[in-house]
Amino acid sequence: MDVKDIGKKIENVELVEAMHAVRENENKDTLKQLFESVVHAVFIVPAKFDQEPKPDENGKVTFQDGVKINFSLLTNEQGDKVLPCFTDYESMASSQFNDGFQRIILPYKQLEDLVFNSNGNISGIAMNPFTENCFISGEFIRQYRESSRTGLVQSKIKPGATVKLRTPKYQPVQMLDAAREYLADKENVDRAYIQMMEEQGQEDKYLVALEVNGDEKPVFAGLIPLMKPHSFGIEVALVRADNMLGKKVTEVTEPFYVRAGLEN
Repeated sequence: MDVKDIGKKIENVELVEAMHAVRENENKDTLKQLFESVVHAVFIVPAKFDQEPKPDENGKVTFQDGVKINFSLLTNEQGDKVLPCFTDYESMASSQFNDGFQRIILPYKQLEDLVFNSNGNISGIAMNPFTENCFISGEFIRQYRESSRTGLVQSKIKPGATVKLRTPKYQPVQMLDAAREYLADKENVDRAYIQMMEEQGQEDKYLVALEVNGDEKPVFAGLIPLMKPHSFGIEVALVRADNMLGKKVTEVTEPFYVRAGLEN
């Protein structure tokens, strides 16, 4: 890991603006701006080394082999460990990590790697935890990677968990338009429905139920990559309309898509 940029000025103007916009008015547009900004961000992360990095004759500072890096963690109200990161030096300077900590500069992708590879020991990323305090959960990172890798998200519901459905407060218009265009070419899909699913201890997610004839997997695999870019970072789960959860969706809402010829 290279730390030659320890003294480099870090600014994430667009991301900071997006975080403020979400705190002032959380809606589909501000959430979209936030998640489009964060994937391009570079953060300052507090850590401690068991050996100080030393510059070479060219002034380049790198870690020597065997140096151990201990990333600093915070504990949230639920007792979970989260990784703090900062959008600029001013934000870090106003935190408890200003003194006694080294500063490592990492892109968002590497922060995702740290959380994903922690085996659940790190529950998420806290951006500017003492000011804007925007959080990206480890569950979101896992689900996002799963959908990116396979095109599918497996929605796991714990036995005995209470699940609630509600109409999305802000309709994901672009996401639904992309789904309609895709489904219009699928003769084995009759209708599609959407709700928000609330499960205790989990982040809310879009739940899309499809009336599909035959194997649903190819339809799901093709649909998820089209919907995900317009989901504002919210997880998208797909179910058949004829399973228990899918039936509940069809009972509480009208379809957002109906195959031509089935309108009446």
